Amino acid sequence: MSQANLGLAGGVNLVLGEVRTPFLAILNPDVTPRAGWLSPLVDRLESDASVAAACPLILMQEDGRINSAGQLLHVSGLGFNRRLGRPVDSVGVAAHEVGGLHGAAFVIRTESLRNLDGWDQTGFLYHEDVALSWDLLLSGKAIVCDPRSVVEHDYHLTMYPEKLHLLERNRWALLLSHLRWGRLLAVSPAILATELMVWALSLIRGPRFVTAKARSYRWLFSNRGAIREWRGRVMARPVYDLDRLRRHTGWAYPLSQLTGLGIEHGASSRVPPGGLPT
Repeated sequence: MSQANLGLAGGVNLVLGEVRTPFLAILNPDVTPRAGWLSPLVDRLESDASVAAACPLILMQEDGRINSAGQLLHVSGLGFNRRLGRPVDSVGVAAHEVGGLHGAAFVIRTESLRNLDGWDQTGFLYHEDVALSWDLLLSGKAIVCDPRSVVEHDYHLTMYPEKLHLLERNRWALLLSHLRWGRLLAVSPAILATELMVWALSLIRGPRFVTAKARSYRWLFSNRGAIREWRGRVMARPVYDLDRLRRHTGWAYPLSQLTGLGIEHGASSRVPPGGLPT
C-alpha cells in the first residue's frame, strides 16, 4: 500500500514483486470488461512466446464504436488510438500484431515486464503506455490485439492543459532516453513537424495550453539526470531491436484525431476535481 499517488506504472511496479502468475492483467478503473474478455488474451500469450503483451478491442461506452484496437505509434514519440471511432465490424475477429498497447486494458507477460526492471515511472502519468510499447518492441517482443476480447471504456477524445504538459514532457523524455543519436537525427524532421503542430494546437487552444507546453521544457531540464539514467538502462539492455521499432512506428498523422483536439471548445469534462498532479 502506497501513501502517495505513484501513477499507473508506479502502481504496477508496487505489486510486481508479489505477482506469482505468468501473466499480469492491467485495467483502468473506468474500464468495464465484457464476459470472457481475459481468455483470448491469455491463450494468445500461452501459444506464442514472441508475444509480450495482448490487447483487447476497446469500445467507447457512449456509442459502442472503437476506442482503440491497440495504438498507432509515431516516429516522433506520439501515440494515437488505432481505429478510433470506427464501427466494431471494421476490425474483424482475427488476432493481429499492432505497434502499441493501450494502457486502459491489456495483459502482459510477467517475465517481460521484469526483464525491463519493471514499468518505467519517470513520467508519472500519461504516455506511459507508449513508453512501455517502445520498451517491448526494442526488446524484440511483439504486441497483439485480439478482437475476441472486448472491454468498454468511458472515453472521449479531449485535451486540457495539465494533460498536454504531461504528454509533451514524457514524449520528449522517451525520445531522449530510447533513441540512439543516429536514429534521433534520422527522425528529426518528424520531430520538428510534431513540435510545430503541438505549438499550433497550444496557440489555438489559448494561453493555458501555451504555458503547459512551455513548462514541459523546464521539466525536461530539471529532470535531465533521471532521463540520463533511463537512457543508460535502455542502452545497457542485452537486446536493442531498432528494426522492430522502425517497423511499428509510422510517419503519418491521423488527422481526424488532431483536428478533433483543435476544434474542441470550452473546458474539458475529463479534468479531475482539483486538476492533475504534474
